[in-house]
Formats: sequence, C-alpha cells, structure tokens
Amino acid sequence: MANDFREYLVEASRHEDFGRVFKELAVGPNIMISFQASATHGCYPEETLDDIYGYTRWEVSLRAVKPAIDVPNAGAWSFLKNNYWARPFDKPEFQRAMAADNIVVMDCQRILEDVIEYALIKKQIESEDDIRVLEPEEEVKEVAPAKVGAAGAGGGCGGCGCGR
Repeated sequence: MANDFREYLVEASRHEDFGRVFKELAVGPNIMISFQASATHGCYPEETLDDIYGYTRWEVSLRAVKPAIDVPNAGAWSFLKNNYWARPFDKPEFQRAMAADNIVVMDCQRILEDVIEYALIKKQIESEDDIRVLEPEEEVKEVAPAKVGAAGAGGGCGGCGCGR
C-alpha cells in the first residue's frame, strides 16, 4: 500500500479569490496527479481548511504527456479507466486532464495506488520513492524519475512507456 496521498501534498499558493492550490505529483516521467481542496474546488467541505485531513472529498485530475492521457490504446487512461473510481472522470473541452469533483478520500488513495501500479508495469518508476512533487513552473517534459537513465524508462524513448 502506498503512502497516504495527503502526505505528498505541498501547498503551491493560497489566494482569497482563487483558493489554495497544491502542487501536482509526478509519478514517473509522464503521469501527473492533482489533488485539490479549498473554497474554490470540487471538494467537501467546500472551504479552505488548514487541516487537509478534514476533507472527506477531493477534486482530482490526471494528465500525461507523450502521449496525452486519453490517447486510445496508448495513453494511461486506457489502463486506468476500467477502475471503479474512474466513472465520474471526464475530460472537459480544451483541457488536457481527466478530472472529477468530490472524490472520496478512499478513492483518492486508490487512484494514487493504481497510477503507481501503472507506472511500475510500464517501467516508468522503480518504486513509490520515485514519486516527486512537480514545481508549478516546471516544464513537464523535464520530469523524470531519479533512478531512470536519460534514455527513459527501460532504456527506450521514454515517451509512451512501452519499453521500446
């Protein structure tokens, strides 16, 4: 079982009008998870709590690059969409992420664990220790696990995680 998803959260900003924003988690070189909860997010309670363990529901988004998360038979969503927690997720028009509001804590944890499992299967990470916090201004293409060489996961291109 993975660490509690809330243990990874680092506050990026807090604004009276825009709420609090947590930094994304990079699970390998390709998949980013965003867990958000504040007065401006789809969470419960819909307020900005100082104690993040006070939330029972979270706004969650998943995105990927090379390929995009929802590319049929190549993107991570092809693997993840069959999980019980995936039903409320949708890709809003003009966005790059699969997103859902009011995801219960237990399902948030399961999402993290399933994304870790996917990244392990695709050899994008070696262990949960390869998860890192993505800085807000950081270029996604530069995200890479610490223990994987410059050629990418499994010595391949590093793009889709297929290992070629």
